[in-house]
Amino acid sequence: MTTPSIFSLSLILSLGLVACGGGGGGGDSAPAAFQASVPPPVTVPIPAATYATGSAELAGYTLLQQARVQCGFGALRQDTRLDDAALKHARYLISISFASGTSLLSHFEDITTDPYYTGYFPWDRTQATGYGTQVAEILTATVWDYDTRNLPVFPTLAQRGTESMRSLLNTVYHLSGAMYEGKDVGFGVHLQTVSTGSTTRREEYRFGSLNGYQTSRFTLGAGSVVTYPCQDSSNIPPVFVPANESPNPFPAMTSTSQTVGPPIYLKVDDGQLLRLTSNSVSLNGVSVPTAVLTTANDPHREIGANEVFVVPTTSLLPNRTYQVALAGTVNNVPFSRNFTMSTGQ
Repeated sequence: MTTPSIFSLSLILSLGLVACGGGGGGGDSAPAAFQASVPPPVTVPIPAATYATGSAELAGYTLLQQARVQCGFGALRQDTRLDDAALKHARYLISISFASGTSLLSHFEDITTDPYYTGYFPWDRTQATGYGTQVAEILTATVWDYDTRNLPVFPTLAQRGTESMRSLLNTVYHLSGAMYEGKDVGFGVHLQTVSTGSTTRREEYRFGSLNGYQTSRFTLGAGSVVTYPCQDSSNIPPVFVPANESPNPFPAMTSTSQTVGPPIYLKVDDGQLLRLTSNSVSLNGVSVPTAVLTTANDPHREIGANEVFVVPTTSLLPNRTYQVALAGTVNNVPFSRNFTMSTGQ
């Protein structure tokens, strides 16, 4: 079997429900007059898919495609073999979680009698469904305990899918996996609720995406730099919690009360050397402090030489339009990127 060239070893475990419509933001809403000044979302054409209308899969697919196409990472095509592998893994994770009594979120499957076991590594599972072994996997989860005597307001499946993908894009290692150069994509979502007492319930939700290729992959071209967010990106979560991503890109930030701003991702083709010489994130001329993650200082050695992350070291404000200026070199050839992006709630 061919050894996969790239594997995203990152995952998120979010205890509690992901807030609908928020994407990790916080703080009070901006005045209505200021909200009106925020540009509306840019709609971009994306390939059709067979996911059910109103499903979490379709919502996640749509958001990911819009982000990739708008920012130049390339449109993906749905592959049902990847769908199959992603769904089976989501079901496996929840099945094992309920059987063991401990919520599980992992890229790996142990050989068990569980009916949803299909392979230890993601590429084992995609090969089992008839796909190749070149894949990157990203995952997120929620675990929700509630009392039936005071039922919460349940989000729709579409809301769950949108917020799952938005949370994955608002990360470091997951964002890299979401913008992987494979041309195929598949989604798997599973939701199950069990009784934990006479009036209590536990809901387990898993959302996963597999991006891969078998023969050819996206190339940007010599010296071409793409970013996410990019010009006119909107509804970007203003807050990122490093402790909610595993591995944690800022290991010293171990508490969920420690927050930063949304990561900004720069990428060139594999084999090219990307260096950042200056960066600026500002709001109406006021600069926001930033940190830069590269292959040289990445604590988990997952960032490639063709990738750089710029992360505001403080949370951004909701419903604002920020200016971003980036400059550096690709194989010693200078480049610059300047754009605006708008935060959501």
